[in-house]
Amino acid sequence: MFQRVLSLILTLFLVAVSPAQTSFAQGSEPGADRDKIREFLEVTGFDVAIASIQQGAMAGPALTGAAPDQFGRNWVRLAEQVFAPDKMVDDAVDMIEAVMPADLLDHGVVFYGSDLGKRVVAVENESHMVEDAIRQTEGEKLVDELLEDRSPRLDVFKAMSQSVGSTDVAIRSIVEIQVRYLMAAAAAGATDLEIGEEDLRGMLMAQQGEMRRSIEVHGLVANAYTYRSLSDQELIDYLSALQSPQMMQVYEILNAVQYEIMADRYERLATQLGRLQPESEL
Repeated sequence: MFQRVLSLILTLFLVAVSPAQTSFAQGSEPGADRDKIREFLEVTGFDVAIASIQQGAMAGPALTGAAPDQFGRNWVRLAEQVFAPDKMVDDAVDMIEAVMPADLLDHGVVFYGSDLGKRVVAVENESHMVEDAIRQTEGEKLVDELLEDRSPRLDVFKAMSQSVGSTDVAIRSIVEIQVRYLMAAAAAGATDLEIGEEDLRGMLMAQQGEMRRSIEVHGLVANAYTYRSLSDQELIDYLSALQSPQMMQVYEILNAVQYEIMADRYERLATQLGRLQPESEL
């Protein structure tokens, strides 16, 4: 049971997070105002990415070993409350205000406000709203076709994932989200997990080989689906933009913001699981 639960958690968080996560940038000198940050979120599409975290939360009961639909509408109401998009975006604004300097905000707005940037944001926003199963199935088909054609797009997709952070940090971030969620769920009496925090963390880290493969495969499939309508040249130009030092700093911060919001919300959700009652059929 425990291994099945961990597999479900890994699948959920791979859907919700970028192929790479990082910690907050150190030594930044914040100075951007909140209106400018909200403009940045809208132009870059990061507001949509944050709001879409709520979709993955609907799988929550399965993460503690319960049937996904066991709590029915009670679960849906709780997830909608804890993962309220507007509140998560407000939290993102608070975090970005604290750590991101104005020049990085400007850099992000300039690129994502360009013709290519707007096209990229449009396809990314559309992908966030597609059901996970559809994105996965269609993405896998596209990857198979690209492999058969020996398309250079695959190398570009891999480089895109690498440019926004390291897989090692992604693994550590996913593990910490899992630990915080499961320990809070156990404290709330929502799961029969009988293991200490450090042992749990060690058990999860022991699976980092599997996590690494899953992250890399998921990133490739997600990119193949999301950017399927972009031309080869547009992909190359986008990769070039992602590899600039300033854009890498932007993603360092955005990844950290996304991680912290996810970890905080799942931890909050887990503390309330013990009060949820299974929904009975009439």
